[in-house]
Amino acid sequence: MPAFLLFAVTWAGLSPEQALERALDAAEPPGALRAAFHATLMSGNAVRRIEFDPYAEPASRFRLTLSRGDNEELDAVVQGWRDERQADARLFADDLRVSLGDARIAGAADSMTVSFRHKISVNDGPIDAEFSARMVGRLQLAPSTGYLQTIAYDVERPVKLDNGTTIYEYNQTYQFGYSSRWDVSYVNSYDLTAKGGQWGMSETRTIHVELTDIAFGFAGDSQQDLSSKPSPYSPGPTANLR
Repeated sequence: MPAFLLFAVTWAGLSPEQALERALDAAEPPGALRAAFHATLMSGNAVRRIEFDPYAEPASRFRLTLSRGDNEELDAVVQGWRDERQADARLFADDLRVSLGDARIAGAADSMTVSFRHKISVNDGPIDAEFSARMVGRLQLAPSTGYLQTIAYDVERPVKLDNGTTIYEYNQTYQFGYSSRWDVSYVNSYDLTAKGGQWGMSETRTIHVELTDIAFGFAGDSQQDLSSKPSPYSPGPTANLR
C-alpha cells in the first residue's frame, strides 16, 4: 500500500475532533527542534532572499543573499525577521491551539474545514491585538495525511490604526508541509494582502514568501528555545498604506 494511502486510512477513522487534535499535536514541535532554511520574499518586482542556519556562528546565522528592486516594506520584513531571537520560530504554528476561539468543524474528518475566531495570544503585539479582535480564520487539513494544509485569516470588518490608516481588507494565508521523520507540520509558504489607506485613498500591498531547503535538527544548547509567533509578518506593511 502506498505510504500516503496508509496515512489516509490511519487517520480517516478518527472523529473530526480527534483528527483536529492530531493535526494540532503535529503543529507543536519539541522545544529544542530547530530548522535551517532558505526563504524568498517577493512584492511586485522586488525580491529578497535570506538564509538561516541556527548552528552557525551568531553573526552568520541570518544572511541576506539577494536584494533586487527597491521596496521598503520587504526591507522592513527582512529586518524584523533578522531581529528575532529565533528566526526559525516563524516556521511553526505552535500557538495555534490557544488561538482557536469559537471553532466550528465542518465536514467529515477526511474533508474537514475548521472555521474559528482568532483569540489574542501572548505573542500578539499592540497592533496584532487590533487585528486579532476582528480576525476570523479557516483551517484545512490535507486529505492525504490529515495534517495541516492551509490556514487563512481575514479581518471581518475594517480596522483603523492609530496613525489614521484604515485597513479595509487584510488576508494572511499559510501553506504547510509535514515531515514524517520529525512528525512536525511547518510553514512552507505564505501570502499577505492588505488594502487600505488614508484620506479616502486606497492601495493594495501584497507579499509572498516561499521557504525551501528546510532542514530540521535538535538544538545543542538548552538556551535555544522556540517561541513562535502566529504571524510571520510584522504589521509594518499595513502601517505603510496611505
